[in-house]
Amino acid sequence: MSERAFWVGTYTGEAGAGAGIYRVARRSDGTLRAPELAAEAVSPSYLAAHPAKGVLYAVREEDEGGVAAYAVGGGRLREIGRRPAGALPCHLSVTPDGGRLVAADYGSGTVRAYPLAGDGGFAGDAAVAEGHGTGPRADRQEGPHAHMSAHAPDGTVLTTDLGADLVRSFRIEGGALRLTGETPLPAGYGPRHLVVHPGGYVHVLTELAAAVLVLRPVDGYTRLEVVAESPATAGPAGGTAQGAAIKLGDGGRYVYTSMRGTDVVTTHRVLDGGAALAPVADVPSGGHWPRDLHVDGEWMHVANERGGTIATFRIGGDGVPAPAGAPLGVPSPVCVIPA
Repeated sequence: MSERAFWVGTYTGEAGAGAGIYRVARRSDGTLRAPELAAEAVSPSYLAAHPAKGVLYAVREEDEGGVAAYAVGGGRLREIGRRPAGALPCHLSVTPDGGRLVAADYGSGTVRAYPLAGDGGFAGDAAVAEGHGTGPRADRQEGPHAHMSAHAPDGTVLTTDLGADLVRSFRIEGGALRLTGETPLPAGYGPRHLVVHPGGYVHVLTELAAAVLVLRPVDGYTRLEVVAESPATAGPAGGTAQGAAIKLGDGGRYVYTSMRGTDVVTTHRVLDGGAALAPVADVPSGGHWPRDLHVDGEWMHVANERGGTIATFRIGGDGVPAPAGAPLGVPSPVCVIPA
């Protein structure tokens, strides 16, 4: 197997020890080569790649936030555009057709859809959807906190709002973001990240309740309903635990979550075509405060933000990851995606 490369987003300045976006390469035995700085940037904590063009996008996670586009060439990144965002943009996704970049702004609670040109660069100003609502946790849910976006098979953009305990559904029409529905979740759970399972169900990892909720589409993806709930960890999560990332593995047979505080990655077996989950095993994340994780076939890479490591695992036939070599030192890693 030839080497495979990844981009790593980090926290910088007062938020962390990183300097920008790094590139790491995985050897055939699963170990990672030392990180190389590909572009200096301010807290590029989340990254997304264009599906067809050699362009990488990064948030600038600060109070007056922004998003940037980079042309990829020779393992390096060259900035080709920048646009303003709301406060503390924390997540990016690209529509499957490559026509829009969707950003979630945690601080302001807004969701933005930026039009993209044929070469992957920015093509105009963003369509903006304002957030609203609060939750019972006064320390974390005093207002809307948009946290991520994902794309359903019918083109619906699904977003989580940690502050309002909502999953929102949008359609991109005529350059605008049109709200088509809102799905209330249990109060105080704080939805953070979600995945759309091949079976059509939506799996939502909550940050404040250490639980995974399963949602079933009722009217397309305009309206969903909660049909199941399971623990986010196989063992006790602990009172300070905070859910972070959720990813699919092995064609949808397994789901993986990361839990900060407890510092574990959990394997969940998918049941009934996605209608339910069962936690199987917790594995130490290879560092402290695991944020994003990436599943790449039989391999998994976990970004341990506060421990300053990316840990690599090999996923066994039972779906459970096992450490593959020593974790790699990377300053304040938050996000890992394929290069």
